[in-house]
Amino acid sequence: MVRRLFYSAFIVLFMACPTASFCFSFGYIDAAKVFAKYSETQKTKSYLESEKSKLQEVLDSKKKAVADLDAKYLETAKKLQALRDAKKDKEVEALEPTLKTQREELANANAELQKFFEESQKKLYEVEEEKMGSLSKFLDEKMDPIIQQIAQAKSLEAVFEKRFCYFGGVDITEEVLATLNTLKPVKGAATAAPATTKKGTKGATAKPAENAKSSEGE
Repeated sequence: MVRRLFYSAFIVLFMACPTASFCFSFGYIDAAKVFAKYSETQKTKSYLESEKSKLQEVLDSKKKAVADLDAKYLETAKKLQALRDAKKDKEVEALEPTLKTQREELANANAELQKFFEESQKKLYEVEEEKMGSLSKFLDEKMDPIIQQIAQAKSLEAVFEKRFCYFGGVDITEEVLATLNTLKPVKGAATAAPATTKKGTKGATAKPAENAKSSEGE
């Protein structure tokens, strides 16, 4: 999440105590919750899930096409074997080019499917990294002044990350979230163009379904 919240024990400046006796009023913030529930994070996650679904549809379609080619190849192979067993040499000779063509088509389709899968995964991983990185950078820049403002309004002398607060303190997480959600969204957080693959196919963030495999036998 936000680096400075994760790696520093507190963020807000100490302020002088108004009484003669020692006092220490502090708050805390759940940085992970802020990042997860920030409105732009939610929009970005929805966008990425949508792209994942699109990719899965394309991937399923390509896998079905490969499966169909595989079925045709196996059917031709069985027919050819039956002709060989019947010693029908002329028919075998006539059918062999068809089997060869189907074998090549199947190999090419498998190669294309594998390439589509790998390239889409790589591009969409980069899209996700870019979007989440933009959100993290935006929060890095905006979080401190918001926390300081809320802390001063509540007369808090310090604000800690929740991980470092074992007891007591004032939780200002929801107030920070509410203020963040009134700010102008980070530019391009959930609107960047998705990865484009062959034939205009759009990718997704995804870890889509398993790799395609096709049986081949003669």
